[in-house]
Amino acid sequence: MVIQSKQQIREQQMLALKDFLGNPDAATVMDRLYQSLFSDPDFKQANTVGVTLSMAGEVSTAPIIAAVQSTHRQVVVPRTLPHRQMEFVRLDDRTNLKATKFGTREPVGGHVVAKSAIDVLIVPGLAFTRDHYRIGFGGGYYDRFLTGFTGCSIALATPPQIFDQPNWQIEPFDQQIDKIIF
Repeated sequence: MVIQSKQQIREQQMLALKDFLGNPDAATVMDRLYQSLFSDPDFKQANTVGVTLSMAGEVSTAPIIAAVQSTHRQVVVPRTLPHRQMEFVRLDDRTNLKATKFGTREPVGGHVVAKSAIDVLIVPGLAFTRDHYRIGFGGGYYDRFLTGFTGCSIALATPPQIFDQPNWQIEPFDQQIDKIIF
């Protein structure tokens, strides 16, 4: 097996994910992934769910946010901080959002929720292994946040995002995800 750099994998996976999401069958696959998440015991019992605000070309988090809010549970979304750290802020109809230099949206102001209060964290990524490693979008924000996280981390992975084994170098700081739904 050829080991590739994480950046090479990111570039390949962005194209593969974009191609997959443009496929007419993608909606059926995504519906199955969402339903699997919604029936997961940890997700069902979670009072507070952390999730990103997805962008075009990514797995949409809008159905997840809607499902959590429809059951009157709390949604929290990330806000980046200096030194590649992040915190999570409550998302509701009063939350003001701004675009970041990366093109993502994040809250301005709002109520910060402690890491220990997040029951389930939906972790984004571009590539996932069956032994629960991932490649994110770069920067290590989630690897840092997952250090010491005591809730359940869950990722949704489309078929092109799943690898039987990594063809990239696993680093000591890479954090495993508790569950990958694929």
